[in-house]
Amino acid sequence: MRTLLLLAGLLLLAQAQAPYAVEGVARYRGYYPLGSWEGVNPTARGEVLWDGREKASGKVCLKQAAWDSGNAERDEKARKILKAEAYPEACLYPQRAYREGPGFVVEGELEMAGKRLPVRVLGELREEGGGYRFSGSFTTRFSQWGLERPRFLFLEVRDEVEVYLEARLLR
Repeated sequence: MRTLLLLAGLLLLAQAQAPYAVEGVARYRGYYPLGSWEGVNPTARGEVLWDGREKASGKVCLKQAAWDSGNAERDEKARKILKAEAYPEACLYPQRAYREGPGFVVEGELEMAGKRLPVRVLGELREEGGGYRFSGSFTTRFSQWGLERPRFLFLEVRDEVEVYLEARLLR
């Protein structure tokens, strides 16, 4: 009987430690004095571990060359600004993931354009089809990354960029 209980406990522990495969989409919104523009990148892929309470680890990356704003010239300029040739991926390394009131928070580091900086993503986590669906957002700045701010019609865009993430996590 003890062996059966021990085996059941080990199976539950193994399930709690099993990685989640992650697939997702990232979107951004930038602003200039006359309005805003958006881009989308559907290449987010990776694997994360989450203990169901707070501890998280893993890596989720996207291809920097895949950003699409619907304007080829703007996208080419974005690839240059992001140094996509030298740094073809941007990766999120989660370290903590936890519920906060009705929301869900992911904290970790974002590596992009040769730098790795802390990031805090606020969102929601819902159970869905044997896994989870996460939707969240954060704001970053070109200046944080040492990146040139693009220009639109000779007007410099705002330093802040809003980033939205949607991901499906499956075992």
